Amino acid sequence: MNLFKKTLKISAKIILGIFIFYLLLTLFLIPLICPGIIKSQATKLIKHEVGVRSVSFNPFLWKLKIKDFSVFDSNHKLMIGFDKFWIDVSFIGLLKKKYHVESLGLSGIKVNIVLLDDGNINLLGLIPPKKEITREKASADNSQLQKDHNVSHQNNLMSESDNEKTEKLPLVIVDLISIDNSLISFTDQTVNPFFLTSLSAMDLKVANLSTLPDCQAKITFKAKLDEKGIIVDEALVSPFAIPISLENVFKLNDYVLQVLTPYVGKYTGRSASGGKLNLSMEYRIADNKLDAKHKILIKGFDFGDKVESKDALNLPFGLALGLLEDAQNRINISLPVDGDISSPDFHYLKLVGQVARNFFFKIVTKPFSFLVSLVGSEGSSEEYGYINFLPGKHELTEAEKEKLNMLVQALNERPRILLAVNIGYDPVADWRAIKTEIFESNFNVHRKETTRSDDWIYEQMYKRRFGMIALWNITKKYKSENGKYDFAKINQEIKRQLIGDGAWDKVALEALGEKRAKIVCDFIIAAGMAPDRISIGVVKTNQASAGFVPVELEIKVFDDSAEISTDASLPADK
Repeated sequence: MNLFKKTLKISAKIILGIFIFYLLLTLFLIPLICPGIIKSQATKLIKHEVGVRSVSFNPFLWKLKIKDFSVFDSNHKLMIGFDKFWIDVSFIGLLKKKYHVESLGLSGIKVNIVLLDDGNINLLGLIPPKKEITREKASADNSQLQKDHNVSHQNNLMSESDNEKTEKLPLVIVDLISIDNSLISFTDQTVNPFFLTSLSAMDLKVANLSTLPDCQAKITFKAKLDEKGIIVDEALVSPFAIPISLENVFKLNDYVLQVLTPYVGKYTGRSASGGKLNLSMEYRIADNKLDAKHKILIKGFDFGDKVESKDALNLPFGLALGLLEDAQNRINISLPVDGDISSPDFHYLKLVGQVARNFFFKIVTKPFSFLVSLVGSEGSSEEYGYINFLPGKHELTEAEKEKLNMLVQALNERPRILLAVNIGYDPVADWRAIKTEIFESNFNVHRKETTRSDDWIYEQMYKRRFGMIALWNITKKYKSENGKYDFAKINQEIKRQLIGDGAWDKVALEALGEKRAKIVCDFIIAAGMAPDRISIGVVKTNQASAGFVPVELEIKVFDDSAEISTDASLPADK
């Protein structure tokens, strides 16, 4: 009995001693030693000055806190840091063989990102450089890797023979990840003036995260962008489900676009004058299928003064803006994206980039197709940049009137757009039609003046034009051996020469083209388009197709600073 009491007393003293040491370690030694260790080791590792105010550990709640952690550059400017980090682990959970984090968070994060003028990012300097490996060390490492590979291969064979069991992830449960009151600033020194932006008042919450297959974590994020826009993001994600499941909605509201003037000036040669951006992105991933929707709403945007930029792209930005902006000074863009994420060729950014390129490529290369799509035309919009006329005629057909009505409806949705109707004709088809009409008109006049046969009228018209000798040559050509004339062939040849021979009359053809342009302008004005938005353009010859002569339309954009934008006009769709 005495031995049992002695053993019990000794055990109690040992437990008390361990507990007292545990309290000394957590309450005194960790706060006293850890800040210095973190400073020295972190400074040695990343080659930058590191500061830590305090480290504490609650021995009863198993809660670790680190306060005022900072990393400075060579000029003692803050690069990255935070006011407080904490992690609260459930001790009872560890006893149950699970890693249960009740709370993990950061407060007051401050990150200053700088894109330097040489193209490097300042934070990359925090990454430790790779150690140089000598040839002897590399050879030794390769030998060891080969041995490890052989051992691993043997173990794999043994595992297969023993019906290897699938490894399961350890049970990790995180009730809440929290980041609040944080600030990320970004400076781009590659543009002039420097571009400055920041995410402030950041608040991130991740709830119910675990390694369980049926886990569905909820993520919420809020922040202010440059104090001129609000970002909100909400997501439900099952990170360990097979296949992964995700639903996400991202919104940026009322972002002032004038902040982007450095980039707008660099690539367009114009500053940004006003405007607010609203951006909405919705993503859904289920069964390896991505369904994404991107909606952009820009209100009141315009280009300002010209700025000098060697990187400015030679693209019709003013015309693109005019095509995109509606009567309420709004730009609505919708870019749906879908794909199979299980495909080895799937690249999200590449896919989105392709959709965006196709959208803007259509605006620049097929402006009339884009315009007519605004009013939901179900027909082929490839021909809306041309008005077709019968050869030699200037009257509009019913089909062309319908096209013009549709075009006017679309143009009224885009008040910046100006329309020019070119003076168009085909020197071959139109001249032949004009000569045919003149021939038939002269024939009809002769027909009314005489009772002679049609053959006689043909001969008289030809003789007046080419002379008697030319007429004899034709009649001899179509005279048979028995002395009879083939008047059908003679008349056909006379008509061919009267209509086809001789150079075309440019003045007469341009007059026809002007009549066509004027009748189109008059019809468009009568259909409801303002007269000051339409004009007669330049003279252009076109080739007839499918029995019609096309007359080309061109669009330009109205600019408040100059009546017509200096951007090149966009012709009809090609």
